[in-house]
Amino acid sequence: MFFSSKKQDSVYRLGQELPLPERFRFSGKQSDSVLEEGKNRLIVTIFLFCAAFTIVGGKLCSVSLHGFSEEPRRERRIQTRALDIKMERADIIDRNGVVLATSLPSADLYVDTETLKNPETLAAAVAETLPDVKYKPLLKKLKSGKKFVYVKRNLIPRELYEANRLGFPQLNFETGEVRVYPQGPLFSHVLGWADIDGKGISGVEQAMNDKLLKDKEILRLSLDAGVQNSVRSVLLDSVKKYMAEGASAILMNAKTGEIVSMVSLPDFDPNNRRGAIPPANTITAGKYELGSVMKTFNTAIGLDSGSIKVSDTFDARNPLILAGFKIRDEKKVQKILTLSEVMEQSSNIGSAKIALSVGKKKQREYLEKFGLLSRSVIELPETVIPSAPSSWGDLSTATIGYGYGLSVSPLHVVAAAAAVVNGGVYHTPTLLSRRISSEKKGRRVISEKTSATMRAIMRKVVMHGTAKRANIAGYEVGGKTGSARKVEKGKYVEGKIRTSFLGAFPMDDPQYVLMVMIDAPKGIAETHNFNNAGWNAVPTAGRIISTVAPQLGILPRPFDSKTDAPYVKAALETQG
Repeated sequence: MFFSSKKQDSVYRLGQELPLPERFRFSGKQSDSVLEEGKNRLIVTIFLFCAAFTIVGGKLCSVSLHGFSEEPRRERRIQTRALDIKMERADIIDRNGVVLATSLPSADLYVDTETLKNPETLAAAVAETLPDVKYKPLLKKLKSGKKFVYVKRNLIPRELYEANRLGFPQLNFETGEVRVYPQGPLFSHVLGWADIDGKGISGVEQAMNDKLLKDKEILRLSLDAGVQNSVRSVLLDSVKKYMAEGASAILMNAKTGEIVSMVSLPDFDPNNRRGAIPPANTITAGKYELGSVMKTFNTAIGLDSGSIKVSDTFDARNPLILAGFKIRDEKKVQKILTLSEVMEQSSNIGSAKIALSVGKKKQREYLEKFGLLSRSVIELPETVIPSAPSSWGDLSTATIGYGYGLSVSPLHVVAAAAAVVNGGVYHTPTLLSRRISSEKKGRRVISEKTSATMRAIMRKVVMHGTAKRANIAGYEVGGKTGSARKVEKGKYVEGKIRTSFLGAFPMDDPQYVLMVMIDAPKGIAETHNFNNAGWNAVPTAGRIISTVAPQLGILPRPFDSKTDAPYVKAALETQG
């Protein structure tokens, strides 16, 4: 009995040092001496694969015991030197070295049909030995005329042992590797997965497929596993609490464009897909009318273009009639509003008037500069192009001003928002870790003065406006709420809305931008049966910020949550 490679004819004798071939096979004759040598060979083989699969079992058991709600494990390199096993696909790790995706040794069982005379006998024996292999489908493949037929891939040690015991010389074993995701569903939408042949099918695995296979270097992402775990836990609680259909959140470094966390619910376990089509990544692959969140950009455009001033007022006492369409406020404000109050009270009338003062030409120019009219750029294949009006008239200009008529992804929004608060510079979002020394300069979108004014206004929205439940102790949060009617199959669904909160912190010098979106939440007793953003997306964002800020090195500090800070007063007292 001997090992033979499918790619070469060399025979290796017992006691001779064996290189681990890519593919190997067992064959033999029914004699006592050969059987004895076969047993020795079998022991060696079982030892090799048991060692390899012990690694797999250990990792998976660790995941099972500790769960995904705990802090993810730190990077531990798999010791394969003793086995001289080199994986084809490189590991993926988070910014701190936590392993997100790795490859482990595996064995695939196949049949060489050229010498197979009794396929029925072999199929029956294999089906009896490996319960998840069915007799009829296997027999059909054996009779298909193909010279090479896979029986099962990624065998566990016990299955490998039992298949060897069958004694069919036509049964062969091929060494390979299996992709494993130690964090389970935690990064499912971001990572995607690689198929059984080691090809990236979706997510980062697909987008960076060539790099992972050719460069052989560990791929370090900008994501933080600890932060991701915290964000996901809060979102899961909110989905349950508000009986929502889903939820998502994206957290981005406002100064570099690095994505620190990206969670989309429902998610899936890339280790156990079973052929099911996974849910979409709503952060990058979905596009939505986001309602009043878009007023953030509308106000910034108005200020930066010179169309409005901080000292301007806007009459919201009566609905605005435009092209036979009546624009009214969700809440009956019915007063003359300052610019800040337009945002604080989320006035559709005031926002529409700002948009009309800007005009469709400038509005479109600025939206393009903010990246809100182009396909989002990030290291994922699942991205979308925004949906903009085909006929961009005054009505479209006005409705876009308060969040309808333009559909974008949350990734679009958070990248644009970073430019609003960071001093006016747009940074292309990335999932790759960026070092300060190699950081690319962004492009200017708005002036530093406009950015300072927007920071002040967004802070007042949280202090006095629709986002008070995000005014958490220790952190100067600023932001804007949004509640928009949900669209399904091209139509608005009665009674269903999608709520969101776009925020940044701390507002005196924003380090991070966060967007939270809740899909079709329901009103509950705690919210007095209200289901708009102020009652669900805003407190969810507040919980996320208070949880992850310390993890990001931003410690709470004392401040008066009811009194405007000096930077707020300075920006809004400007007359012009």
